[in-house]
Amino acid sequence: MLRKTSGHRQPRPWPVALALLSALCLWVILPWGQALEEGVGLDTLFYLRGEREPPPGVAIVAINENTAAALGLPAQLVNWPRSVYAELVERLSSLQVKLIVFDVFFKTRGEQSPDKQFATAMKQAQNVILFAFTGREVHELGDQQVLVDRIAEPLAPLQQSALATAPFLLPKVSSKVTRYWIRWAGHPPRWTLPAAALLHQAANPAAAEAGLAALNNAQVYNYYGPPRTITTLGLEEVLANPQQFRHLLSDAVVFVGYSARHQPGQKDGFYTPFTAASGLDISGVELAATAFANLREGSRIRHHRGVWLLVTLLYGGCLLLAGLRLPFAYGLALMLLLAVGYGALVLWLFTHTFYWLPLLAPLLLLTPMAVLLSAWHRLQVVAEQKQRLETAFGHYLPAAEIRRLASQPERFAQRQALFGVCLVTDAQGYTRMAERVGSLRLSDIMEQYYAAVIPPIRAQGGIISDVAGDGVIAIWSDVPVHSVWATIGPVLQSLQASVDGFNRQHPDSQLPTRVGVHAGDVVLGNFGASDHFEYRAIGDLVNTTSRIENACKSLGVSVLVSTVCTAPAGHDLRYLGEFLLQGKQQPLGLMTLLAAPWSGALQRRFEQALEQLGAGLTAAARSELADLRRETGDPVCDFYLRYGDSKEWRFTCCEGGRVVVELNKN
Repeated sequence: MLRKTSGHRQPRPWPVALALLSALCLWVILPWGQALEEGVGLDTLFYLRGEREPPPGVAIVAINENTAAALGLPAQLVNWPRSVYAELVERLSSLQVKLIVFDVFFKTRGEQSPDKQFATAMKQAQNVILFAFTGREVHELGDQQVLVDRIAEPLAPLQQSALATAPFLLPKVSSKVTRYWIRWAGHPPRWTLPAAALLHQAANPAAAEAGLAALNNAQVYNYYGPPRTITTLGLEEVLANPQQFRHLLSDAVVFVGYSARHQPGQKDGFYTPFTAASGLDISGVELAATAFANLREGSRIRHHRGVWLLVTLLYGGCLLLAGLRLPFAYGLALMLLLAVGYGALVLWLFTHTFYWLPLLAPLLLLTPMAVLLSAWHRLQVVAEQKQRLETAFGHYLPAAEIRRLASQPERFAQRQALFGVCLVTDAQGYTRMAERVGSLRLSDIMEQYYAAVIPPIRAQGGIISDVAGDGVIAIWSDVPVHSVWATIGPVLQSLQASVDGFNRQHPDSQLPTRVGVHAGDVVLGNFGASDHFEYRAIGDLVNTTSRIENACKSLGVSVLVSTVCTAPAGHDLRYLGEFLLQGKQQPLGLMTLLAAPWSGALQRRFEQALEQLGAGLTAAARSELADLRRETGDPVCDFYLRYGDSKEWRFTCCEGGRVVVELNKN
């Protein structure tokens, strides 16, 4: 059944798309969005890029779990005599290293002679930078607590002998490290260990300092690979035979600190994007060396929030244009191509230029969002097209058939055999009126007439099979036998009231309407050939219903319903008898709508009179029918009286003793 479409419009995709795109653009520049990109997107880029060759001229001399045993020293570094470090400085100086950076905090005073030996070695080398510890102190000022960051310098004699001291800022707990700092924002500010190393090995320190000053304080690590990717040598190996490492350490910047191959006791292990594959966390000294290598070779990871915003906006705009402007299949293919191209571009920039663009938000959030929006838009378009199709063709085809044709155009000639109910109408006086009024006036009248006839039929789910001249053929498909009258009864009442309303509005052009109703097997479908098809009902059901409607003229009633549709004793119907319709071989019981003054007693008298017609119109039958006609003015009684003795009409008996009226010669 077709229903009148409402004026409500579905939400349009563009406002939704622009709102989501704006929210995502805001997301990528806000701290939590950047944190997610840094935590997931950056790891993904490192994983896809893989390892890269660290720059030459940077090395690590590692104190590991085997060093103490190899040198016969205590396991704890704080108990080592500083003569070990003095000897290391001397060995490295003999190899003509450019700079020695200790990531070891020399806080407490040791034995005087080894401390002095270490200080002397540093003073002679003039290229040693020592680590300065950063700490936070809490001061009470009245009811408030003031946090003050301070730097604790190494032992004074060692500090005075070193080329410089510098802090190195790391997370307070073992965790993932993605950034390093090049300045300590204290009073006065200080360069951190990687930056200090860069300045003291530079050929032009002033230019190097100006370059550092132009950088943001927080820099993103550009890791070279898993821990120990940077050249790492054991301290005991360097002390035992330094000359074998001359090709690695000559003119190099050497970082010294704890870096074990096995880390059950190491306290400064940090998680990196490469940790998962290797299982080995990176040490603080390797972090310092990596930061220095990034700064010296210019391979620091660069990114800008404004660029992130612009790229996300452009990429999202391209996705939305592809998804919402192109046909779905083409749009989907283009969106996938854009996603692959964007991912390749991001990876290429990250690998070759060290520029970092957002990956997570565009690919894992924006792209699926655009695909879903495109699919939603496609569903809306299809729904609107179907709605327009139903609106345009709903005057000619039932909604279910329109939807089937739209979804299965290749099965145009599909037909259904089913049990259905057929209703046929015919307007009395149409021919005389058509002769009396002009064609334009006739078309206006019939348009209003059909507006009175068709809506009651469709309101109960009827399918208009045919409209020809002054008649309508309607079908109800797949109606259970026990539900036929429940379906058709309200239609007859509504149809009768609607036609009465039309006749009151057109007193000069009234069209009293006869209706016939029958139930049986029928075939529904598209019938025709070549380029012309019509959706209609085919079968004996339609022909028989037409004959029933035609019998209304003989019986003088406006509605006839076959007993197939309901039991003869139906509360809303009055039984009229058994009739052999024109051109038919089997008799059919007919009923009409029950109207005053017909009561149960009158109906029983009428049926008793019919039972006496087996021998013709007997005197008793004539008398009873005449009395009923006089009491009720019933045209059916008049029909039996007028034609009872006519040669053109005959009464016969069928099985069960029922009287059958033959209408074959009408």
